[in-house]
Amino acid sequence: MSKLDKSSKQNKKIKVLIVITRLTIGGDTNVVLDIADYLNNHPLYEVRLAAGPVFEPEVDLTYLAHERSIPTTIIPSLINHISPWINLKALLELLAVIKSGKFDVVHTHSSVAGVVGRFAAFIARVPVIVHHVHGWGIQENMSTTVKTLYLILERITALFTDRLIAVSVPTIQKGLAYRICNEEKFALIYNGINLKKFRQQVDRQKVFSDLGLDPEAKIVGMIARLDQQKNPLDFIRAAAIVIKKYPKVQFLIAGDGSLRAECESLIDELNLRGSFFLLGYRDDVDKIMPILTFTVLSSLWEGLPVVFQEAMSAGKPIIANDVDGARDVIIQGETGYLVTPHQPQEMAERILYLLDNDVICHEMGLTAQKQSERFSGDQMVQNIASLYRELSTN
Repeated sequence: MSKLDKSSKQNKKIKVLIVITRLTIGGDTNVVLDIADYLNNHPLYEVRLAAGPVFEPEVDLTYLAHERSIPTTIIPSLINHISPWINLKALLELLAVIKSGKFDVVHTHSSVAGVVGRFAAFIARVPVIVHHVHGWGIQENMSTTVKTLYLILERITALFTDRLIAVSVPTIQKGLAYRICNEEKFALIYNGINLKKFRQQVDRQKVFSDLGLDPEAKIVGMIARLDQQKNPLDFIRAAAIVIKKYPKVQFLIAGDGSLRAECESLIDELNLRGSFFLLGYRDDVDKIMPILTFTVLSSLWEGLPVVFQEAMSAGKPIIANDVDGARDVIIQGETGYLVTPHQPQEMAERILYLLDNDVICHEMGLTAQKQSERFSGDQMVQNIASLYRELSTN
């Protein structure tokens, strides 16, 4: 009899603890909430969510877990950076939660929660430990010391992790290049969304009016946080190049973050007021996506952005920096274009091409919508639940 089968007979339900550093704007939060919601409404599972606090200027989305009636515990010391004493405190707090809950599965997300949560699960002898790699935490501006520490911690925790869920093929390839673990420890499970949500008809005139947009203009949008990873300043620079040649277009970003003031300053500096709109955090992206002509993402690193799937489901081509999991989603010249990071001129040229070629833009959108069928949210959560059961037999 498997570990989880024994547990399910004793406790009636398989008890799962999902751990994430914080619930804020981002695809990993969407994925975590969807997994937790599925398990919370499944007769064979009992789920609890553990997350750290959200500090300004980030948007706190913890309330979404409460709205879905997902049992949630806030770990005050679970913060999004390396700080030995605070991280140790978080480990002890998580260890107490795990021991009191007698969980059968601990499923971690994000870098700090991934390390701290897996150490706590290992010490508590949790039968199944899973880590979800939404993207590796190594960044361009990391010091050699921090990068080395990060890799050491990832390699150590991988030793007692039953499976690492990768959201894209490049995520696996990077993990192997970093020598995190062997290939057999990875499971490829694409992020998924509610595809129908982004295919609904919207009142375009009302959306344009509510957002203060010109109904005669084409709209190019980015759905992303205003932070270093999403690199919104390059998108603004590309927009300035485009508007000089194609004035009947407006740009927008739906999202907020630490770079908002810099974005506003650059918009002023490039004389883009009235042409470039910062919408702030929006909970109605499904209403905004359908009015876009196409979408852009200027990220410097990604696992597999949920916004790609949202755009594709809505039938929108994508222009994005050629980083990490982008190639798993965007088929060059068929569903969009991949461009070189830190090259606003190249991004602007692709934007201009789609603005000038309505038929090609429309055809790309149709192809993208067909391709989006691979990214069903139902399929994602079912694959993850199946993985839990598969690992219980080992």
